[in-house]
This record gives sequence, structure tokens and C-alpha cells, in this order.
Amino acid sequence: MLEPVVLTWSGGKDSALALHYLKNTRQYQITNLLTTITKDYNRISMHGVRSILLDNQSEALGLPIEKVFISKNSSNKEYEIQIREKLLFYKRQGVSSVAFGDLFFRRHQKISRTKFI
Repeated sequence: MLEPVVLTWSGGKDSALALHYLKNTRQYQITNLLTTITKDYNRISMHGVRSILLDNQSEALGLPIEKVFISKNSSNKEYEIQIREKLLFYKRQGVSSVAFGDLFFRRHQKISRTKFI
């Protein structure tokens, strides 16, 4: 049985590489893509990409997208509260791992997978 995992999704190449890796290992079932949207701009918080592009990516990949909304002047605390709430929702659904991709930090060049509680 494949391990269910939520993949954080920025809409960029780091996320695409993480998705590619996870699919090719044949160990994981990606249940959802998860992203943060700045609600005041309706854009992906990480890159400023319009939300419509995110919807198009989700549809093209055949994976549901879960949007977490934060305000334009969001503190890290607000972000953490919103993300934690969403991850606890997934935990109740039986998903206990979240995967991240990050090409910009040498120490993170491999895909990281985190168990959450």
C-alpha cells in the first residue's frame, strides 16, 4: 500500500521536481497539493503567481489543490496557525506525511518528507 502524502505546492519548478520524485518512487500516494494564497491578491504567497494558474496546474496534474488563505500582512504566526489547522485536518483523514521541495537551499536539495503529529 502506498503511503498517503500531502505535497506543498508553490507552482514552481521546486514543487514540480518534488512531485516527479514522489511519483517515481512508487512509494507514495499524493492525496493533495497544498498551497498558501494571499487572499488580498488572490496569488500564491511564495511566488506571487495568480491563483488561476494554480487551478490550471491542479487540473492538468489530476490532483486536488488545497488552498490556505492568509492576509497580505500576515505574520509567521498567522501562517503557522492556518497551516497547522489544515495539516491536522489531513491527519484526521489518515495522512501523516507532508513533502516539500526546495531547490534554493543546498541542505534541502533532496526532497524532504516530514511526519507531522
